[in-house]
Parts: sequence; C-alpha cells; structure tokens
Amino acid sequence: MFDLYPLSYNGNMIVITTLFRILFPLVTILLVAGLFFAFRTKSQKSIKITKIILASFLLFLYLFKAVFWIVRIITISENNTFSAQYITKAFGLDIPSFLVILSSVVLFISAFSKKPSKFMEFLKFTLLGVGLPSAIISLFTIDIIDIYDSYYHVLNIIAMLFNLLLIFIPLYLIKIKELKPSLDKFWYAISGYICLTSICMTLSLIIREGNLSEITYSKILRKIGIQISFPWHLLIIIPCFLIISFILFYAITFVYKKIIEKDNDVKNEKEKKLEQTPKRNEFFDLYAFATKSICCMQGFLVLIILSAIVRNPFGSIWGILCLIPLIMTIFCLLAVFEMEKQANLNDEDIFNKGNKEAKKIIAFALIGDIFFGLSFAKQMKNERESIIERKEREEKRRLREQKKKQEQEEQNSEQNNNTKAD
Repeated sequence: MFDLYPLSYNGNMIVITTLFRILFPLVTILLVAGLFFAFRTKSQKSIKITKIILASFLLFLYLFKAVFWIVRIITISENNTFSAQYITKAFGLDIPSFLVILSSVVLFISAFSKKPSKFMEFLKFTLLGVGLPSAIISLFTIDIIDIYDSYYHVLNIIAMLFNLLLIFIPLYLIKIKELKPSLDKFWYAISGYICLTSICMTLSLIIREGNLSEITYSKILRKIGIQISFPWHLLIIIPCFLIISFILFYAITFVYKKIIEKDNDVKNEKEKKLEQTPKRNEFFDLYAFATKSICCMQGFLVLIILSAIVRNPFGSIWGILCLIPLIMTIFCLLAVFEMEKQANLNDEDIFNKGNKEAKKIIAFALIGDIFFGLSFAKQMKNERESIIERKEREEKRRLREQKKKQEQEEQNSEQNNNTKAD
C-alpha cells in the first residue's frame, strides 16, 4: 500500500496485490499475538499505564487522520478551502471509526474507574463481538491503491494500525480478566451492532456519502459480481457478519474456558459462587430472556424497513427515522438490566400495585417494543393477581390450621380437667 504506481507498468500489480492480501493478515495476526504475550499484566499500575497509552495512541491516530485529510483537501482544492462534503472522509463516521472511539472510551474509563458497570460491559462485548471480527474481515478486503502519491499512504498505514488495535484491545481485556467471554453475553454484541448500524445508516441517508462503509452499498458483493439494490443487500451482509462474529466469539470463549478450567482456584471460586447464588425470580428470568431475543431480532428488521422507505439518492432528513431502532435497542437493554436485577433480588414487592420499579421496567419495555411492553404489563398484572390469590389461600389455610390447633388445645384442656376431676 505504498508507492506501487511504477510497478503497474510492468504488470506486477496483480502479483503484489495477491501477496499483500496473503501476507498482511498473517503479519497482523503475528503482531497481535506478540503484543498479547509481551504486555505485562501482573500489576494494576502497569495495566493502567498500558490502557492510557493505548487510548491516547488511538485518539492521536484518529485526530491525525482527520487533520491530515483536512490539510490535504485544502491543499489540493482550487480555492484552498475545506467543504462540508469532505467531513465524512476526514472523521470517518463509519462503523470502524466509531469502534476506534469506543475503544478509547473503554480504555480511559476502565483505567480510572474500577466500579462494575453494565454500560461498560456492553461496550466491551461490542468491541469483542463487532470490533474484532470487523477488523479481521477488513484485513482480507483492503485494496492496494495504485496511485502515485506517497503522502496518501499515510492513511493506509493508519488504517492498518486501527485494524491491529481493534483486534488486540478486546484480547488484552480478556488477558487482564476484565472481559470474560461467555456465549450468553453474545446478545450484547448483536445489540451493539444494531446501535452502530443505526447511527451509520442515519448519517448515510441524511448525508448520502459513500464513505460510510458498507451500509449503503457492499464493496465485497460487487467484487464477486452480486448487484443488489439498497437496502436489500443488508439481508445478506448482516447475517453473514453475525455468523462470522459468532464463530470468532465461540472460538475465543472455548479457548478462554479451557484456560480457566486449568486454574483450580478459579474453578473452585466459581463453584462456591454458584452454591451461594440465591434463588432467582423465574418470572423476570423468563422475560429478561424474551426481551434479549426481541432486542436482537427486531432492530435490523425495523432498520431495513425504514431505510427502504427513505431512499432519496441526494440525502434526506427523513433518514433520522433510522435512529428508531437505536432507541428501541437502548430501552430493551435498560429493560433487561432492570429485569435481571429484579430476578436476583427475588422480591415479590415488585408486583405490588403502583410499585415505582415495576412502572420503570414497564416503561422501558413499552418503548423498546410497544407490543411486547403491553404483553409484559398484562403479565405483570396477572402475576400480581396470582400472588394475591396465593396469599389469600395461604392466609385461609393458616386460619384453618390455627382454628384446628385451638380446637385441639381446647379438647386437650378439657381432657386434662376431666382427668383431674376423676
């Protein structure tokens, strides 16, 4: 991806491109493996310094890329000005760019805060389930640019470094045990992918700029000769990406568990935690699972339907409608978090009429999916009524037993009195 223009005259471009596409992924994977084993994780201080350095380096690369683009465009333009149409090229505004920013945020926050957070857990699993596979796929799809412009390849080098770090950072979080891969957390990655896709689709439909990754078109499908109009190509791209993501997620989870099983202390600690885990509320367990399923299934479907409606080739403000799946997904996430919390508390007071926590969960569920929210509210009411009926039955049984006990005591007392009289 450097100054290869003169070589194309000799017909060597195809050979070099092929070699690059084979060697570049191998070299990147070897570098990631080297960094993974080289970085120290024994002290919290070294981990904190590592996070700050990685986050700062990512932000520096991102800002340098933006400034480089701005200066370059101003230099080569006729009026020496920077027009708004180049904003997407300067700042990216595509899924890889957002993943770079998310990586920096995760590293900075986790470096200075040790408090457990569902939000941070969600971001970390998004990096593992979206950032890592996205970077690996891009390793095999990068084009060598046949252009006689040495400065332009600065951007190519930055792209390579972004890919390397997007692969390395989630693996590093696994190494320091801040991220524990588990298949029941894969839904976080799907939800994160929906959120990122919704933001990029919105920007794409409003700005209508081709730099917004594969949201409005697919370079990969076009390379293999498949031409599918927008947005129906997403019906192929999204499932294929999620399949690749799941395979990588499963492989990492499998390897991680094999390593953990060798550590007896960790295994014993896990068993103790399972023994000490209190009984969970089955109602909220069931509905948390249902909400996760809805959260993962509906987002992409709604997004594709909305993007099919908003198809202005010159951009349309109606593209903002594509933020609806983002909002729905966020509120589904909030509903799940609250449901899991209530499942752990296992407190029946949540079903009391007018309970504030119950109202909050119902509100989250209604915004996440209105039909599911209505069904959930109805089931909450049914559960409340069944609890009232159960308590009434228990009270009646208690009163019957109490009455029976009193009668037995009176009978025993009468027998004792008769015995004394005799």
